[in-house]
Amino acid sequence: MRPVDIAVTPGAAARLAEDHARGARSVHDSVSEALARAHAAQAACNCFVVIDDEGALAAADALDAAIAAGAPQGPLLGVPVAVKDILDSAGLPTRWGAPSFRDAAPAKADIAAVARLKAAGAVVIGKTTTTEFAHSPLGFSPLTGLTLNPFAAGLTCGGSSAGAGASVALGVTPLTLATDAGCSARLPAAATGVYGFKPTLSRVPHERVPDAFGSFIHLGLMARHVADLALGLDVASGPVANDPWSLRGAPEPANFAMGDNPLEGARVLLWLRTGNSRVAGEVEATTRRAAEVLEALGARVEEEAYGLAHPDPIWKTLQQTNWASRFASAGDAELAQLSPALAAGIREARAYSALDLARAQIGRAQLFRAVQGLLETRFDFILTPCVSAPLVAADFDLSAPLVVDGVEAGPLRAEWTAALSLFDLTGHPAIALPVGLAANGGPLGVQLVGRWNADATLLAAAAAFETALPPPPCPGV
Repeated sequence: MRPVDIAVTPGAAARLAEDHARGARSVHDSVSEALARAHAAQAACNCFVVIDDEGALAAADALDAAIAAGAPQGPLLGVPVAVKDILDSAGLPTRWGAPSFRDAAPAKADIAAVARLKAAGAVVIGKTTTTEFAHSPLGFSPLTGLTLNPFAAGLTCGGSSAGAGASVALGVTPLTLATDAGCSARLPAAATGVYGFKPTLSRVPHERVPDAFGSFIHLGLMARHVADLALGLDVASGPVANDPWSLRGAPEPANFAMGDNPLEGARVLLWLRTGNSRVAGEVEATTRRAAEVLEALGARVEEEAYGLAHPDPIWKTLQQTNWASRFASAGDAELAQLSPALAAGIREARAYSALDLARAQIGRAQLFRAVQGLLETRFDFILTPCVSAPLVAADFDLSAPLVVDGVEAGPLRAEWTAALSLFDLTGHPAIALPVGLAANGGPLGVQLVGRWNADATLLAAAAAFETALPPPPCPGV
């Protein structure tokens, strides 16, 4: 890794924690300001399921008292964070974006990632909106309604971590914990002009997943600066007993030296399509612009046609089987109460055979081995668009086909987000990088993918990219 003349954008989280540690500002003031931003963001874009004013301020006051007493301090000292509302944070309900969980009791305990954020000094200010049981790539929930895109209210903010993307874009918190099982952190990040990171599978453990060995659900992070992702990843990473994928030992630190540029001399594979039939002209131009930025940073970009299986049929079989398992005993009346796309997926999965499931599992392994082979022998990174066309309308019908440059392409998820689903299946680390705005006013992003367990290298590359091409300013900030 050769140092070059780049000044990595420092993270807001680290700066804020340092201010608290040296007494330049109180945690109470920082958390109060974050809560005020949260309420303003909620009024403007509907980002939160719950904002915990009382609990967050109590935690802030406890931290101020600990600082005054000289207690040991963590790297996220007093930093406000938010948590996606399918992840347990003690004292707050987990409602899953679902009317059936409207009256859920407060969680009794944190999941490991949330507990680690809190142990590092972070203050959870609330839970961000999600689609019902995190099933949709759009930003609507029958429990909370529509979460709006702060760049253009008529366009989707992406899903399923809808509120996470919008709230980070609006500057509510410097860091938000989300999930990504198909596109759920990277898509809303790309849709709202921020950075969305999906680490190597279970680097951030997810100990509550029923199908632990077959899981491709990643816990991810969203932020306005790459350095904040690195700090959050260091804090949240590490093994837990109940997540077998996490039991590979303590990972290498994610924080990178200022000025490191792993793109110097790196080989980057460019895939414009990953099984989808079409890519919009605007998206292609944006992705080629990103490739030029990588080349200016010293990389060698080689474009090739995608020659692997389409990831969507594999992803759909595995994911819809998970949905059907959750609702194994649900009758027609109960299914009718769910979001139509979720109910349709459950019904489809009930017709799958054991052979269908086995074929999907084998197909997933084949995708992993093919991508792994490319990254082991020929390339250091893979570059793709995040989505194949500019953002669709906020009220887009999930049963309708995606139209790309005036031509009907096919089902939305299969055509729009194939590049994102692919790397959930393979488990490789991937980050959504904001690149600019489309003609419709919505942000566009690209995806950069790295080798298994090379999360720090990927984040360092993303930080160099951020310096060369900063994200578009959010009009709501």
